[in-house]
Order: sequence, then structure tokens, then C-alpha cells
Amino acid sequence: MNQKGRKNSMKPYESYTIISDLDGTIIPHGGCVSEANKRAIAAFIEGGGHFGIATGRTPEAAAGYLTDVAITAPSIFFNGSMLYDWQAEKVLVTKPLTAEGAPDLWPRFAARCLELFPEACIEVYTQEDCHIISDPKNDDPRLPHEHYRYCHSDLAEVADISRTPWLKFFACADPADLRALEQEAEVFGTAACSHHFYSEANYHEFVAKGVSKGSMLAEVRKLPEFAGTRIIALGDYLNDRELLEAADISSPRAMRTKTSRPSPISQAAAPKRTCTVSYTHMTLPTIYSV
Repeated sequence: MNQKGRKNSMKPYESYTIISDLDGTIIPHGGCVSEANKRAIAAFIEGGGHFGIATGRTPEAAAGYLTDVAITAPSIFFNGSMLYDWQAEKVLVTKPLTAEGAPDLWPRFAARCLELFPEACIEVYTQEDCHIISDPKNDDPRLPHEHYRYCHSDLAEVADISRTPWLKFFACADPADLRALEQEAEVFGTAACSHHFYSEANYHEFVAKGVSKGSMLAEVRKLPEFAGTRIIALGDYLNDRELLEAADISSPRAMRTKTSRPSPISQAAAPKRTCTVSYTHMTLPTIYSV
């Protein structure tokens, strides 16, 4: 087939991949993907595009919200610490927390947090599980209702990070306690060897330094079948910023800070052909075809 014939036979979204945040972007908090979004994603895939997700969740916690949604692109979990092949159910890349020259730094920091913030829910995420190391009475109430696989563990059970790498350290607490926890991280040295951020006003997360949803896009682009794709990123919160910056096209239509209400940001581009996806509260920009 000549080049002109090949171009005419291409599907409209063949050279595009959507990577979307979940909570607050294509699903309301505690809700599910709408029927309108399911139809739009299906139409995008039918048109040759690939669809993946980028979330702070674990794969099983995301799966509960994605009934009847096809995931055809490598997807990002733990806010950038894992790249996962959804269809093959295979971990492709992990980027665990490290502390050069101090392998016990993170367990010692966890112990310090348990001491200083006795009312916080402290969680350690490994590739296999969410380990809650704090008192069960402090459990984040979302966990039983949001498809997480989790267990209560003593810190000593996961303290050997050479055997059980930590992909994410997580605290759910009153915002005032989280501000104090941030200050403690600066003093302790964990802030310097991590990327830490708010994913909600009462959630503070630590992943490895340089790790984010956006940094993991580089790993997606290394895969031969996605090397030439144009990535469209969708997100709504502070932990989506790097994803939106790293994408070829981004839609920060509902970007918000930890203290502000969602505020619209103008569309990235106007379409030639459309495949419209809806936010929980507004319409996403339509997608270019070449």
C-alpha cells in the first residue's frame, strides 16, 4: 500500500493514547465511570486509540471502578511508582523508595510518625499489599469501600526494605498534623530523598525522588508499540501536575489546589473529529485526529 493509501486507511485515533487520572477526573470520588464516559472511551479505542490510567491507587483498587472499561495501554499506579500491563496482569516497572547509605531510614521515619502522630493512619504500600502499620482504630474509612486489598501489619514485618521494597509511604491525618509531618520529614531527611505531595487535603504521600505520574510516561514511551504515540493526559489535582506537563496534549480542566475549589482551564485544542469524554462535572476537550 502506498503512503497515501496507508494514510487514508488509518483509524482517526490510531496515533493517540489517553492516560487519565481516576478520582475527580473520570469518576466522582467514591463513584464509578459514567455510562457516557464508557461509551466515549470505547469509541476512542474503536477509532484506533489506546486508553490507560494514572492513579495513586493499586491495580485492584482501580479495577473495582473500571467495570466495562477497556484498559489497552500500560497504566501508572502508586502515583508513578509502578507501570503495569493491565491486559497481561504483569508489572513492567517499579521505582521503590530508597535512601542512599541509610537503608533503614524509611522504617525509622515510619516509627517516628507512629510516635508523633498517634491518631494518623499510616500505610506502607508494597507491590503486593497495602500494609497499615498504625492502630486499626485510625483506619482511613475509605479502605473497606474502595476495593483496596490491605492488611494490618507491625512495622517490623515490613522493615527490611531490601526484601520488601516500599513503593509508597502514606499518611491520612488532620491537615495540621500533616503539616507537622512535612516538617518532620525535612528534619529527618526523608523529604530530601523523596517526592512528597498532597493527593487530598488529608492525604500526604511519599514516593521515590524524581518519581511521579509524569516521570513514568518516559517508560511508556520506551515500549515499542507506544514509541510514536501522542499522549493525551487528563487530571485534576496536584499529583497530576507532572503528568499534564509531560504529555503531548493535556487537559487540566479541573485542576485545583489543596485549598481551592476546582477552576476551569481552557481547552488545549479544537478538534477536527471528535470523541468526547465527560468529566464528572464538565466536558473534556475533544481529541485531534491526523
